[in-house]
Amino acid sequence: MSQENSRPRNIMLTLAYDGTGYRGWQRQARGLTIQGLLEEALARLCGHPVTVHGSGRTDAGVHARAQVANFVTHSPRSTREIVGGGNALLPATVAITSAQEVGELFNARFSALGKTYCYDFLVSGVRDPLLLNRAWLVGPHLDWAAVGDSLRFLLGTKDFRAFRSSGGDEGSTVREIRKAYLEWRGPDLMRLTLAGSGFLRHMVRTIAGTLWLIGRARLAPADLQAIIDSGDRSRAGPVAPPGGLYLEEVHYRPWA
Repeated sequence: MSQENSRPRNIMLTLAYDGTGYRGWQRQARGLTIQGLLEEALARLCGHPVTVHGSGRTDAGVHARAQVANFVTHSPRSTREIVGGGNALLPATVAITSAQEVGELFNARFSALGKTYCYDFLVSGVRDPLLLNRAWLVGPHLDWAAVGDSLRFLLGTKDFRAFRSSGGDEGSTVREIRKAYLEWRGPDLMRLTLAGSGFLRHMVRTIAGTLWLIGRARLAPADLQAIIDSGDRSRAGPVAPPGGLYLEEVHYRPWA
């Protein structure tokens, strides 16, 4: 059966990548991007131009453990061949971890119900070369109890415009955060996890920067609520470095 006569198939991909050295997810005229590399690889594999739709953009230097994307193809290649063949054409820093055929109405971005992001802090007095561009070195003396106490102010449906960087084009700045917690991932690695309906441009990294100020006692835990209420970006903390941020999961079914 020729590709021209075969039915179109909508393929959902799950991807992992190390964002170091890339200009983010979205295809750009110059510079390497995850979307650009993926479209080139899939076009070679499927034998026709491919447009990949991602669940959302990740910025330059940001990583993903489970980014989701979809594309439409007439190629008869199996999902197993798409995984194996796609990975053979992609650099080692990008991997298709799974592929499945889904309904024609599925769109990785517009079908998503929410996302989970993680941010890693390196709690040490010295740098760790093995975590370069993978965690933010914040030093050993942060008050993590105060940081943990502040997280309750993030929960719920709120206007998070105080945590959005300029240049965002999301429209409404109201988002729901359903989960916010800290956990040690080793003797000197603290992980922040945020799960919600969606996130504004630089929102997670700005929250991480604000929590850093709380941990240094430059802000009190209750100041987080005051910042949210103010809607004033200048009152929030700095945008944390991109290397500590990971897109952990994209949710497509009702989730707790």
